[in-house]
Amino acid sequence: MFLWHGRALIVGPGIDSSPHAHFAVQLTLGLDGPFRARLGEDQPWLETSAAVFAPNQAHQLDCGGATLAHLFVEMPLRQRAIGTVMPAQYHALPHFASIRSALDAARRGGLGVENAAQAAEQWIACAVPQAFSPAACDARIAAVLEWIAAHPGSEPSGAELAERVHLSESRFTHLFRQQTGMSLSRYLLWTRLLAGVAAVARGDSVTAAAHEAGFADLAHMSRSFRNTFGVMPSELQKMTIAFKQIAQ
Repeated sequence: MFLWHGRALIVGPGIDSSPHAHFAVQLTLGLDGPFRARLGEDQPWLETSAAVFAPNQAHQLDCGGATLAHLFVEMPLRQRAIGTVMPAQYHALPHFASIRSALDAARRGGLGVENAAQAAEQWIACAVPQAFSPAACDARIAAVLEWIAAHPGSEPSGAELAERVHLSESRFTHLFRQQTGMSLSRYLLWTRLLAGVAAVARGDSVTAAAHEAGFADLAHMSRSFRNTFGVMPSELQKMTIAFKQIAQ
């Protein structure tokens, strides 16, 4: 698992998920062969080697023991309209070969965090080139993101952050959503999840990690983690985690 603010790249034996939806764009690739997915418990299973799941799209995976790569994308890229694509064909593009090589290196434990970040950006460009447009971040929002990154587990209000950068709360709220593509509350939730994962990576128990990350209790963190990734946070203890806390 590689983690950055707004990104999570997970490579390894597939974990069959329960039906769930989250506010990330999810790119999924079968590294050994196809997997099955469906868009709801009342929907048929479809077999595919690649998929794009839109934000808030209910979905469920049946991995069949295959090794999968998942890329979850949150911010700071601005999100435009994007739909679920299944099956997807981005993996057949000639320039996807270098991304696949990086993902194969990751499952062998031979991919560094910087190269993983580069592969993630290339994957986004291949899979959903129409969905995101990079934009220079407003200096005031950049300052807020830096403050949040420096205070993991904090729960500042919009009014408090707006005051820090000398904006009205309404103007700050609008600008934050415009720049990041999501609300402040969702950004803070992602930050808390990252803080919890970082604590587990340092050797803390999942319970201790939940408290350190600012969740009320383990159950609260478990619900949030499952809603985001479709699995329980106990799965983290089976993973090698590469974490880089940066405000992008």
